[in-house]
Amino acid sequence: MARKNKPEDMKVVNRAPPRPKIQVGKPERVITSAMKTGYYPNVGNTMLGYGGNFYSPELSTDFLELPQSTDEQRNYYRFFYQNDPFVGQAIDLHVELPLSKVRLGMPKAKDRELALRSLRFCEKWAKRIGLLHRLIEIVHDYYLMGEVFIFCEDRSPDMPEDITHEVQRVLTEEGEAVESTVEREDADDRAIAWLKKNYHGWSAIRVLPPEQVHMETFAFSDEVIFELIPDSKTKDIINKADMGEENAQRVVQGMPLAVVEAVRQGKNIPLNSDPDAGSFCYYMARKKSQYEPRGHSLLQRCLRILVHRDKLRQAQASIASRHMTPMRIVYAEDMDAADTEELREQVDLALADPDYSIVTNFAVNWEEMGSDARLLDLSGEFDITDRQMYAGLGVTESLLSGESSYSGDRINLEVINTRFMLLREIMQDLVEEYFLKPMCRRMGFVEEDEDGDLMVIYPTLSFTRLGLRDNAETFDALFNLYQKGSLDIDVILELLNIDPVTTREKLERDLWTINDPTYNEMMRGIYSSAGDKLVEGSPIVEIIAEKLGLEYKEPEEGGRF
Repeated sequence: MARKNKPEDMKVVNRAPPRPKIQVGKPERVITSAMKTGYYPNVGNTMLGYGGNFYSPELSTDFLELPQSTDEQRNYYRFFYQNDPFVGQAIDLHVELPLSKVRLGMPKAKDRELALRSLRFCEKWAKRIGLLHRLIEIVHDYYLMGEVFIFCEDRSPDMPEDITHEVQRVLTEEGEAVESTVEREDADDRAIAWLKKNYHGWSAIRVLPPEQVHMETFAFSDEVIFELIPDSKTKDIINKADMGEENAQRVVQGMPLAVVEAVRQGKNIPLNSDPDAGSFCYYMARKKSQYEPRGHSLLQRCLRILVHRDKLRQAQASIASRHMTPMRIVYAEDMDAADTEELREQVDLALADPDYSIVTNFAVNWEEMGSDARLLDLSGEFDITDRQMYAGLGVTESLLSGESSYSGDRINLEVINTRFMLLREIMQDLVEEYFLKPMCRRMGFVEEDEDGDLMVIYPTLSFTRLGLRDNAETFDALFNLYQKGSLDIDVILELLNIDPVTTREKLERDLWTINDPTYNEMMRGIYSSAGDKLVEGSPIVEIIAEKLGLEYKEPEEGGRF
């Protein structure tokens, strides 16, 4: 009789091999816990992490689909600005609303004449350079790219040495005559006269493409190295000039010599960062911390939403394209194969010839199915993403469409106005410290303050119109200030888009004429005075009393009547 197998002698099929022992802490306790829970400390891989609900926002599929390199991100920003209505309109509003009409104010100085000269010089420069348009270009890249490289170009010639110095013969102790350069007595006057004639400020303000600027920053230092990477077009025109082409040589002659030499040597073009040393490059970044190398675009937080919306659009367009031609269903009851083929021929002939008629002795049903019933219902999805886009772009729906009132969105507009005012302060600092101040220092608009330090006399930048305000409320506040003598009339006129200079000239032209606004009041006063004289010298009062049947009595002397 065969021996029965005991439970401990039975074979176990597909039993997993014993797991290795792990010596961490107390071995017995760790192994027992691992055998019960299936978790081994200090041992892990991707599969174990995924099985344990591993999460990482940077390893998700939708994140990996987003642009990773800086150049790819810039291409996305430009694409969505040009093609997405939300992005394009929001960027334009952020650029155009804060930058209304710019205005240069009188600088503070002890010498009134010096302040006027500084103001006139900067006003001419701002008009020649198109300061408002340059600021619009700067703010556009500031929001769209998150950073902007501003290059101020100075093509003014250097002052010759003989303007302020002259060569004289000086006798040495040995009695020899030696030529020596000494400063002229009227060196300052000659320098100012030369500057007035030859120096006109920055010749151009350009926004450089961020892809062509290489920037290096260093820890524990404010020094920044800028290098301009020449583009293929610049290299090509310089190569053609070296080969003797006349048009290319004429173009290259207008380029800075340092740029041409750097391209010929195959090097990047170093850019100066000191505004007092001539042409310079200034870097302005949006929402940038000191430890961060680059700025952040306004669209960076909206990229995932924009890509998701574009996928929905592509899916909808694919369905619509696939069902652009309607699907026809033609059927009848109790048809055999021959009837079906004959009906198909009749349908094909009817489609080829609109005047063709289908004649049958049984009922035929004809149905057409288009793309209407197959399109995705994305209204709810787009409503959610619309609200996310408004929050990410920092605008409201009423601001984009203009279909609202100031009272309904007062809080939202106040928040947006506060941001606009902050942007204005940033632009004021840029223009005053890096555009106007270096020019005025070079022109000699300098005086000593109370402490004996030299102060540069340069105008201040202001914006004459508010970005988003209730017009009636704003006008009332400004008019009250004008009535109290705390505000000039030019501010109110410019708020109403009226030129104050032309208005003043026309008022002076109409003064003491029929077009004078007080002319009618003057005529009424003249007639009133003339009427008093006529009453005093004529019996007009007695005549009126007689006509009314009244007895007129002269007032008693000393009486009230």
